[in-house]
Amino acid sequence: MKNKLLALAAFISCLHILPAFTADKASAKEEPPSYPVLDLSQSKPSKVTVLGGAALTEAVRNESGYMIPIEGKILYAFDGEGNAVWTHGLSSKPDSLSAGLGGLLYAVSRKTTLCMISPGGRELWKTRPGFNIEGNPLAGRDGRVYVRGGGKIACYGLKGTRRWTADVDGQDTALPLMELNDGRLLVFLTKTEGGKSCALTMSPFGQAMEELTFTGLVKAASPCGDGVLLSFADGAIGLFSVQDGKCISKWIKPASQTGFSSSAEIVTDVFSSRTAAFISGSPARLLYVNTQTGAIEMEGKTGINASALRYKAVTAQGLALADGGTAECYSSEALPVWKAKYSNASSWTYMFITDEGCISFMGKDWVISTYRVKQSLSSAQESSYKEKTATQYFSFYSNSLLNSSDIYGRAVSSQQSLEMMEDWKNGDFGEREQDYISLLNKEINSISTAYSSSASSRGSDGSYYLTNLAYCKEIFALASYSQLASFSPTIARLLVKTSGSPLSTSLVKAAGETAFDADGALIDALLYTARHTPTSGSDVTLMAICDATYEICRFMGRPTFMKKGNAILSYLLYPQFSQRVHDYAKKTLDKIMEEKL
Repeated sequence: MKNKLLALAAFISCLHILPAFTADKASAKEEPPSYPVLDLSQSKPSKVTVLGGAALTEAVRNESGYMIPIEGKILYAFDGEGNAVWTHGLSSKPDSLSAGLGGLLYAVSRKTTLCMISPGGRELWKTRPGFNIEGNPLAGRDGRVYVRGGGKIACYGLKGTRRWTADVDGQDTALPLMELNDGRLLVFLTKTEGGKSCALTMSPFGQAMEELTFTGLVKAASPCGDGVLLSFADGAIGLFSVQDGKCISKWIKPASQTGFSSSAEIVTDVFSSRTAAFISGSPARLLYVNTQTGAIEMEGKTGINASALRYKAVTAQGLALADGGTAECYSSEALPVWKAKYSNASSWTYMFITDEGCISFMGKDWVISTYRVKQSLSSAQESSYKEKTATQYFSFYSNSLLNSSDIYGRAVSSQQSLEMMEDWKNGDFGEREQDYISLLNKEINSISTAYSSSASSRGSDGSYYLTNLAYCKEIFALASYSQLASFSPTIARLLVKTSGSPLSTSLVKAAGETAFDADGALIDALLYTARHTPTSGSDVTLMAICDATYEICRFMGRPTFMKKGNAILSYLLYPQFSQRVHDYAKKTLDKIMEEKL
């Protein structure tokens, strides 16, 4: 028995040794990745589209999909599965294509011509600024657009009228023109001080403000809600911001904290409006940074060469990055979601990666090949595309003390009104706009307040606006001719609020003249007005609704007509309306068809 017990003890002691040996052997085996890794060179594309020419620029995303101009002077719209949704002819071949507000696009041709394109692909206007345009146009927050080149910067409105031009020598066109968080322009300069980058700030109205020197040599920059994110040559990163009207360096992370040995690429709005991604090195180090505080929230390693980056974007799958041979997608925890390898990088010019988990390569052989890299899609996933909302440059407008009243009369004099309208039509008004918008905002808010009040308030300060209809009409005409998107929401709200009132027809006309309607609020307000306008004795208002619908659909394109514009004109064909209104609605439909939206 004793011998048996000794033998059992020896066997048990061996068991304590065996697991350690087995674990060592297991650790030598490479664990399979928890994410799909695909070799696209060994796969057939899920979709192939033959174009009429090679792609001219990178794909630009808007509400209609992924916009691609080709050599045959055609603009293609592709969806996330690689399907061609529509095509539209262009008058010239763009050198560049960039996104504006509300799905609008800006194209630059031959470096001499700026063209604005509707969300449906129709060219709305074009202009020559008088200099060679360098870099992409910058879409301002209220519908204006900036272009630069030849030591100049020029600003244009929504209908193509030049608002101002300014001389700015020594611009560094390797870094983009951009807006700071309060709306002022940030213009990088070629000159340096002690090896540190310099820049100039300007108001949205063309006025030079101050010259700045940064803490290092800036190699990349990108705007975000908190200011402008900066990447420096030595691997440091930081945020340049405006607080209480003053430009400050809000935070900086030196290379010792980022772990970068060179400048980083930047992607903003990654998983939240206050998270940005910084990518640097090969294989690239990935950092997620809180833009407000500079705190590093997550970090990870990728298989991407950041210095050879061909694509970067936020998708519903995650953060998509690609170089000449590898594409990878990362989650909010900086972990891989999928990886894909491909060859023959010299055979394609551009690529784009979609929410649906597809990669499309724009080949030099006039073919777009689409591959699916993520097979399982969550039905809860939302599109990563977020349309920018038009806002005003509130930081630059004065709080006007003027207010119309029965005692003091109109706040905007007849002479001021004439001067303002002349400036809106002729352009080059520059800093005068600052006072114009301040006055209009004040008066429009007062009109809105007056019409929100009950009839018993006619003896209050708002009585002037209720009894001086011609003046109110004048104010809304001035706002609509400003070529700014920022007045659209107010006009839409007042259309609903004053439906059936004497002000209604003027607001309908103002809606048509404004034309910009990214969220469909103006079209919705027109339909509401049509439904709440008396069917008898209101033909003028109803026909004005037809005209406004035409102008908005013409400006915003086919998607707006198909979704909402058609519903208005169809409603006005109902039997309760007069034959005159029926004929006018049919004529308007014919005009829209002739536009070939």
